[in-house]
Amino acid sequence: RVAVVGSGPAGLTVAQDLKLQGHDVTIFEALPVAGGMMRVGIPAYRLPYDLLQREV
Repeated sequence: RVAVVGSGPAGLTVAQDLKLQGHDVTIFEALPVAGGMMRVGIPAYRLPYDLLQREV
């Protein structure tokens, strides 16, 4: 079992890679949404939220 802290790009990538290798992965996120700073630190006019919703 593996715990990943944070659901930013790095956390989501490592979680996916570990899951593909057969590990049981749990992601812990302090914010109510996944995506890390892409979601909360970049304004919507730079990175549309609907794009993030589809990808994350």
